[in-house]
Amino acid sequence: MFDEFLKNCKPEDEILPSEARVEKNLASLRSLIEKEEKQMSKRKLGIKPLIIAAAAAILSGVSLLSVSAAIQETTINFIMGGSEIEGEYYDYVDSEGYRQMSFEAVLPLDEKNYAIIFDVDAPRGENVRVITDETDPDFMERLRSFIEARRNSPNTEPNDPDPKDFGLILKNSELCKYEWSKNSNGFVSSGGGVLFGEFDRISIASGKPSGYGEHFTYDHENNTTTLQINFYYYVGKE
Repeated sequence: MFDEFLKNCKPEDEILPSEARVEKNLASLRSLIEKEEKQMSKRKLGIKPLIIAAAAAILSGVSLLSVSAAIQETTINFIMGGSEIEGEYYDYVDSEGYRQMSFEAVLPLDEKNYAIIFDVDAPRGENVRVITDETDPDFMERLRSFIEARRNSPNTEPNDPDPKDFGLILKNSELCKYEWSKNSNGFVSSGGGVLFGEFDRISIASGKPSGYGEHFTYDHENNTTTLQINFYYYVGKE
Protein backbone atom coordinates (compact mmCIF):
# COMPACT_ATOMS: atom_id res chain seq x y z
CA MET A 1 0.00 0.00 0.00
CA PHE A 2 2.87 2.37 0.80
CA ASP A 3 4.44 1.64 -2.60
CA GLU A 4 1.22 2.51 -4.42
CA PHE A 5 0.83 5.71 -2.42
CA LEU A 6 4.29 6.88 -3.46
CA LYS A 7 3.77 5.98 -7.12
CA ASN A 8 0.50 7.88 -7.27
CA CYS A 9 1.83 11.03 -5.59
CA LYS A 10 3.04 13.83 -7.86
CA PRO A 11 4.87 17.03 -7.09
CA GLU A 12 3.27 20.30 -8.09
CA ASP A 13 4.97 20.39 -11.51
CA GLU A 14 3.83 16.76 -12.14
CA ILE A 15 7.32 15.73 -13.25
CA LEU A 16 8.29 12.37 -11.81
CA PRO A 17 11.63 10.57 -11.97
CA SER A 18 11.82 7.53 -14.21
CA GLU A 19 10.00 4.35 -13.25
CA ALA A 20 13.31 2.57 -12.84
CA ARG A 21 14.53 5.30 -10.48
CA VAL A 22 11.33 5.07 -8.45
CA GLU A 23 11.67 1.30 -8.14
CA LYS A 24 15.30 1.65 -7.09
CA ASN A 25 14.50 4.23 -4.45
CA LEU A 26 11.51 2.21 -3.21
CA ALA A 27 13.82 -0.74 -2.66
CA SER A 28 16.23 1.52 -0.76
CA LEU A 29 13.40 2.92 1.33
CA ARG A 30 12.09 -0.53 2.21
CA SER A 31 15.58 -1.54 3.28
CA LEU A 32 15.89 1.63 5.36
CA ILE A 33 12.55 1.04 7.09
CA GLU A 34 13.42 -2.60 7.85
CA LYS A 35 16.69 -1.45 9.39
CA GLU A 36 14.90 1.19 11.44
CA GLU A 37 12.32 -1.30 12.73
CA LYS A 38 15.05 -3.60 14.00
CA GLN A 39 16.39 -0.86 16.25
CA MET A 40 15.21 -0.41 19.84
CA SER A 41 12.04 1.54 20.58
CA LYS A 42 13.99 4.75 21.07
CA ARG A 43 14.86 4.67 17.41
CA LYS A 44 11.13 4.62 16.68
CA LEU A 45 10.77 8.11 18.07
CA GLY A 46 12.41 9.39 14.92
CA ILE A 47 11.20 6.93 12.29
CA LYS A 48 8.16 8.87 11.06
CA PRO A 49 10.06 12.06 10.19
CA LEU A 50 12.74 9.93 8.54
CA ILE A 51 10.22 8.03 6.40
CA ILE A 52 8.51 11.26 5.37
CA ALA A 53 11.83 12.74 4.34
CA ALA A 54 12.73 9.57 2.46
CA ALA A 55 9.40 9.62 0.61
CA ALA A 56 10.03 13.21 -0.42
CA ALA A 57 13.45 12.17 -1.66
CA ILE A 58 11.90 9.43 -3.81
CA LEU A 59 9.46 11.84 -5.44
CA SER A 60 12.17 14.35 -6.22
CA GLY A 61 14.75 11.78 -7.27
CA VAL A 62 17.16 12.76 -4.47
CA SER A 63 19.46 10.10 -3.05
CA LEU A 64 18.34 8.58 0.24
CA LEU A 65 21.88 8.98 1.52
CA SER A 66 21.27 12.69 1.97
CA VAL A 67 18.19 11.93 4.09
CA SER A 68 19.87 9.55 6.53
CA ALA A 69 22.93 11.80 6.75
CA ALA A 70 20.76 14.56 8.24
CA ILE A 71 20.27 12.50 11.40
CA GLN A 72 23.28 12.62 13.68
CA GLU A 73 23.70 9.47 15.76
CA THR A 74 26.21 9.46 18.60
CA THR A 75 27.18 6.80 21.12
CA ILE A 76 27.44 7.99 24.73
CA ASN A 77 29.46 5.87 27.18
CA PHE A 78 29.14 6.35 30.94
CA ILE A 79 29.59 4.53 34.26
CA MET A 80 26.57 3.51 36.33
CA GLY A 81 26.20 0.78 38.92
CA GLY A 82 29.85 -0.19 38.54
CA SER A 83 29.46 -0.97 34.83
CA GLU A 84 30.11 0.89 31.62
CA ILE A 85 26.85 1.58 29.80
CA GLU A 86 26.31 2.68 26.24
CA GLY A 87 23.55 5.11 25.33
CA GLU A 88 22.42 6.44 21.95
CA TYR A 89 21.82 10.07 21.11
CA TYR A 90 20.00 11.29 17.97
CA ASP A 91 19.84 14.84 16.68
CA TYR A 92 18.25 16.33 13.54
CA VAL A 93 16.21 19.29 12.28
CA ASP A 94 12.85 18.34 10.80
CA SER A 95 11.21 19.88 7.73
CA GLU A 96 9.39 22.49 9.86
CA GLY A 97 12.59 23.83 11.39
CA TYR A 98 12.33 22.10 14.76
CA ARG A 99 15.42 20.48 16.22
CA GLN A 100 14.59 17.00 17.51
CA MET A 101 16.94 15.60 20.15
CA SER A 102 16.60 12.22 21.82
CA PHE A 103 18.54 9.84 24.04
CA GLU A 104 18.06 6.22 25.02
CA ALA A 105 19.93 3.91 27.37
CA VAL A 106 19.30 0.61 29.14
CA LEU A 107 20.00 1.21 32.84
CA PRO A 108 20.19 -1.04 35.92
CA LEU A 109 16.68 -1.45 37.33
CA ASP A 110 17.72 -0.42 40.85
CA GLU A 111 19.70 2.66 39.77
CA LYS A 112 17.70 5.70 40.93
CA ASN A 113 20.33 8.42 41.30
CA TYR A 114 21.62 10.11 38.18
CA ALA A 115 21.44 13.25 36.07
CA ILE A 116 21.51 13.47 32.27
CA ILE A 117 22.56 16.87 30.95
CA PHE A 118 22.01 17.94 27.34
CA ASP A 119 23.88 20.93 25.94
CA VAL A 120 22.32 22.06 22.66
CA ASP A 121 25.30 24.29 21.86
CA ALA A 122 28.02 21.71 22.49
CA PRO A 123 30.02 20.22 19.60
CA ARG A 124 28.73 17.01 18.07
CA GLY A 125 29.56 14.07 20.31
CA GLU A 126 29.58 16.23 23.43
CA ASN A 127 25.88 17.12 23.60
CA VAL A 128 25.08 14.61 26.36
CA ARG A 129 26.79 13.73 29.61
CA VAL A 130 25.53 11.36 32.31
CA ILE A 131 26.37 12.12 35.94
CA THR A 132 26.20 9.52 38.71
CA ASP A 133 27.54 9.18 42.26
CA GLU A 134 30.48 7.32 40.75
CA THR A 135 31.44 10.08 38.32
CA ASP A 136 30.56 13.26 40.27
CA PRO A 137 29.41 12.62 43.87
CA ASP A 138 29.59 16.35 44.70
CA PHE A 139 27.10 17.26 41.98
CA MET A 140 24.74 14.47 43.04
CA GLU A 141 24.89 15.57 46.67
CA ARG A 142 24.01 19.15 45.68
CA LEU A 143 21.19 17.81 43.54
CA ARG A 144 19.76 15.78 46.42
CA SER A 145 19.99 18.80 48.74
CA PHE A 146 18.05 20.87 46.21
CA ILE A 147 15.39 18.17 45.80
CA GLU A 148 15.00 17.82 49.57
CA ALA A 149 14.60 21.60 49.92
CA ARG A 150 12.02 21.64 47.13
CA ARG A 151 10.03 18.82 48.77
CA ASN A 152 10.01 20.63 52.11
CA SER A 153 9.25 24.07 50.70
CA PRO A 154 5.73 25.41 51.38
CA ASN A 155 5.95 27.45 48.18
CA THR A 156 4.61 25.63 45.13
CA GLU A 157 6.37 27.88 42.61
CA PRO A 158 8.61 25.76 40.35
CA ASN A 159 11.63 28.05 40.84
CA ASP A 160 11.47 28.11 44.61
CA PRO A 161 13.91 27.09 45.94
CA ASP A 162 16.34 28.29 43.30
CA PRO A 163 18.71 25.56 41.99
CA LYS A 164 21.48 28.17 41.85
CA ASP A 165 21.36 28.43 45.64
CA PHE A 166 22.58 24.83 45.73
CA GLY A 167 25.31 25.27 43.15
CA LEU A 168 23.21 23.79 40.34
CA ILE A 169 23.94 26.33 37.64
CA LEU A 170 22.75 25.45 34.15
CA LYS A 171 23.82 27.31 31.06
CA ASN A 172 21.05 28.71 28.86
CA SER A 173 21.89 25.94 26.40
CA GLU A 174 21.41 23.08 28.90
CA LEU A 175 18.60 20.77 30.01
CA CYS A 176 19.01 18.44 32.99
CA LYS A 177 16.90 15.32 33.53
CA TYR A 178 17.38 13.83 36.99
CA GLU A 179 16.23 10.86 39.06
CA TRP A 180 16.78 10.41 42.77
CA SER A 181 16.13 7.93 45.55
CA LYS A 182 16.59 8.13 49.32
CA ASN A 183 16.41 5.43 51.97
CA SER A 184 15.45 6.85 55.35
CA ASN A 185 14.89 4.40 58.21
CA GLY A 186 13.84 1.69 55.79
CA PHE A 187 11.43 3.94 53.92
CA VAL A 188 12.45 4.55 50.32
CA SER A 189 11.32 7.71 48.54
CA SER A 190 12.14 8.51 44.96
CA GLY A 191 11.20 10.79 42.10
CA GLY A 192 12.47 12.75 39.17
CA GLY A 193 12.30 16.05 37.37
CA VAL A 194 13.76 18.35 34.75
CA LEU A 195 15.70 21.61 34.98
CA PHE A 196 15.69 23.82 31.88
CA GLY A 197 17.97 26.50 30.54
CA GLU A 198 16.52 29.21 28.31
CA PHE A 199 17.41 27.85 24.87
CA ASP A 200 13.80 27.07 23.94
CA ARG A 201 12.55 30.56 24.87
CA ILE A 202 15.19 32.93 23.52
CA SER A 203 16.38 34.13 20.14
CA ILE A 204 14.65 32.52 17.15
CA ALA A 205 12.90 29.97 19.41
CA SER A 206 11.00 32.71 21.27
CA GLY A 207 7.25 32.37 20.80
CA LYS A 208 7.54 29.00 19.06
CA PRO A 209 6.32 25.67 20.48
CA SER A 210 8.73 23.40 22.30
CA GLY A 211 8.26 20.12 24.09
CA TYR A 212 9.80 17.47 26.31
CA GLY A 213 8.88 13.83 26.90
CA GLU A 214 10.30 10.79 28.65
CA HIS A 215 9.39 7.14 28.92
CA PHE A 216 10.53 4.25 31.12
CA THR A 217 10.22 0.59 30.12
CA TYR A 218 10.85 -1.84 32.96
CA ASP A 219 12.26 -5.33 32.40
CA HIS A 220 12.14 -7.12 35.75
CA GLU A 221 13.35 -10.39 34.25
CA ASN A 222 16.65 -8.79 33.23
CA ASN A 223 16.67 -6.17 36.01
CA THR A 224 16.91 -3.27 33.57
CA THR A 225 15.08 -0.06 32.75
CA THR A 226 15.07 1.44 29.28
CA LEU A 227 14.97 5.23 29.51
CA GLN A 228 13.90 7.30 26.51
CA ILE A 229 14.10 11.09 26.42
CA ASN A 230 12.98 13.30 23.55
CA PHE A 231 12.64 17.07 23.24
CA TYR A 232 12.36 19.65 20.51
CA TYR A 233 12.58 23.41 19.96
CA TYR A 234 12.58 25.77 16.99
CA VAL A 235 15.84 26.63 15.24
CA GLY A 236 14.52 27.76 11.85
CA LYS A 237 14.41 26.08 8.47
CA GLU A 238 17.73 25.38 6.85
